[in-house]
Formats: sequence, structure tokens, C-alpha cells
Amino acid sequence: MRASFAKNRSFAVNALPSSPSGAREWLRVLLMSFAPAIALGFGRFAYALLLVPMRESQGWNYAQAGLVTSANALGYLAGALIVGSVARRWGAARTLGWSLVVVSASLALTGIPMPFAGLLVMRAIAGICGSLIFVTGAVVVIQIISSARSDSAVSVYFAGPGVGIAVSGLLIPLLLHPPLAWDWHLIWVAMGVVGLLTLALLAPTLRLTHDATPRPADTSASAPGFVMRDYVLLWPAMLSYGLYGLGYIGYMTFIIAFLQSIHVAPVLVQSFWFILGVAAASTGYIWGPMIKRLAPHRSLAALLFVLAVGALLPIVVPQVWSFVLSAILFGGSFLGAVSAITRQVRMYLPAERWTAVLGNATAIFAIGQLIGPVLTGAIADMQNGLAIGLLGSAVLLGIATLIVLVGPTPERMALRQSTSFETEMKS
Repeated sequence: MRASFAKNRSFAVNALPSSPSGAREWLRVLLMSFAPAIALGFGRFAYALLLVPMRESQGWNYAQAGLVTSANALGYLAGALIVGSVARRWGAARTLGWSLVVVSASLALTGIPMPFAGLLVMRAIAGICGSLIFVTGAVVVIQIISSARSDSAVSVYFAGPGVGIAVSGLLIPLLLHPPLAWDWHLIWVAMGVVGLLTLALLAPTLRLTHDATPRPADTSASAPGFVMRDYVLLWPAMLSYGLYGLGYIGYMTFIIAFLQSIHVAPVLVQSFWFILGVAAASTGYIWGPMIKRLAPHRSLAALLFVLAVGALLPIVVPQVWSFVLSAILFGGSFLGAVSAITRQVRMYLPAERWTAVLGNATAIFAIGQLIGPVLTGAIADMQNGLAIGLLGSAVLLGIATLIVLVGPTPERMALRQSTSFETEMKS
């Protein structure tokens, strides 16, 4: 997801004039983090909490339930492809504001009875707007805060999806179960209303940014085309990133259904998703220093290994402590893989090729996200299939870890070439 932001940073606009106080700037940044909390925390991931009641009332199989997530992932990919041109045309703040209106409407309409195809359209629209909001919101944050503090401000903003996951984990199980016992339709409508209330909170900040004029992208030099050497250098990271998309989304879609299938107490399910969200909000602070300190391939491998362990724990050790540890490990790591692969691209390739390679990495990741929920759902329709499907997610993440660890790195390739050259010279 962050790769989309790195890919489209060229449309950033001139910074806002300094606000009267630094505290006010940081308050605006904090409020801005509510936008991805709605767009992703509610718009993408809250579905996991509602999958079981929706499936039971609609008579879906698990493959159909997975297709709902895939529709959202397809929309997110489409949004990532158009966000640069849309934001250049309309400006980051205006794009974010209208996207928040549309995503709120799509969330509310998801709660209105409609054919399955209509539901898929609503989820795809939520995905498109989620991508637009996530990227343009980061641009607005950079406008709000001074450049010296922009990294810290963006970290606060990127915690938003985790906050949304935590809030949904706290509230949705309470709403679903007695004494409230809300129907799932009403919960989707309520999330749409919360989205519109969030827009009302953000409106003053977004109005301030309308005065800034978007800078057109620099077209003086044509962007470099496809360079095969880039992908020869980074193919282990690229392949593992696709497997990461395939594996992580299966877990995030079906882990709650699995916990409910083994009759975990509702309060534990609630606590699980809340802990996962809090851990996700802390990802940048947990993994950021380690990603900078370790070699690029080692940091990506470490993240993937932790994700594999986190996905495996509830299946092999179905105990309360393992559920909590899984939420911490998986929640605290699944957003960090994007930073790890971005660092690899930035370290090994020239700056003029970052955008193209990160864009292709995002596409590979998105393909995994599209396939993962349907594949896991199809497996889940078998006997004991939920456990097998989640085990498959862990296996995919484990394979991705091994590919990164044992596959060639630019350093190993350079050493091999140097050794080969020396051997030829001696002979």
C-alpha cells in the first residue's frame, strides 16, 4: 500500500503556510489518520468480522465469501493505477474529500439488500476509493506539516488502518451480540454514517489545502521503460511479494471465521481483532528501525517469517495464548512488508526507475490479493477447510521467506560475477 504512495509522490503540492501552532498541525495530522481508518480499517478489513453472519444469512459458500474480498482488492488495484492522474487533475485534498463521500456511501449501501453482483460492485467501489484516500491523504499530511517533521507525521497517518481495525474489533462484536444484537446490514450502514462524520471533522483541513495548486508531473524527460536487469536483480523480492499478497489476505479474511468455527468466546474474538489492530497501528515504530538496520533481503525475510509464524499459531496450537500472540505477530507485521520491499528498490536501483518497479511490485502484490481470498475460500469449503486454508496461508508466507533468504541478492550476484571473472583471468 505504501508503495502506491511512493509511486505517486510526484503530484505532491506546495506546502501549506505555517499554522499558528505546532500543536494544531499535529491535531490535523491525527484527524487525517481517521481517513485511512475508515477507508481501510472499515472499508477493507472490517468485513472479516461480518463474514460469518453475512454468509449464513445469504447462503454463500466460502469461495463466494472470498470473492467479496477479491472484489475489494480489484478496486484497490484500479485506484492505485489512477490515483496519480486523478490527484494531478483535482488536487489531493479534493480527491480525498470526494473519495470519502463515495466510500461512505458504498459502505452504507453494502447494508442494503441487493443481488450478489451488486454487493461485489459496492466492495470494488470501496476498494477504489480506499486506494485514492490512502495515497492522497499522505500528500495532504505532507502539506500540513513542515518538511523536517514529515516522516513522523506520515508514520502517524499510516497508523490509521490499524486504528480502524482496532475500533471495528472493539465495536462490531458488541453490536452483533446481545443485548444489542444488531443485524449486519445495520452495521454496514452505521460504518457509512461514521465515514460521513469523519469527513465533517476533516473538512476544515481539506478546505485549507484547496488553495494549493497541484504541480503537474515533470514531463521534460521520458520515464525509462522496462529494464529486465532490474527484475533479474530483484526477482526473489518480487516473487515473495506476490506470495505475501496471496498469503496475508487469506488470513485477514478468514481468521475470524476460523475462530468462530472452533467456538472461541465472542469476547476473545473481539479482543483478538482489537489487539491485531493496535499492533498494526504500531508497525512503523516496531519494524521501522529494524528495516533500516538489517540488510534489505533480511528485513523482508524477517517480516515474512514472523507473518508465517503468526498465521500458523492458531492452527497448530488452538489456545488462548496462541491467538493473542498470533494477533500481535501478524498485526504488527503485515503492513511492514511494503516498507521492506520499497527499501530494496530504493537501495539497488537508480531513482528514475523506482516508480516503474514499485508500480510493478504493487501489481504483483495485487494479483496475489485477488487470488488469495477465492483460493482460501474454495479450500475452506472442504471438510476442515478453514484450518487447511489458513495453513496454506502460513505455508505461502513460509515459502516467500525461503525464497528471499536463499535466492540471489545483488551482493551475492556481484560476488559470483567477481569470482567468475577472477577465475577466467587466472586461467
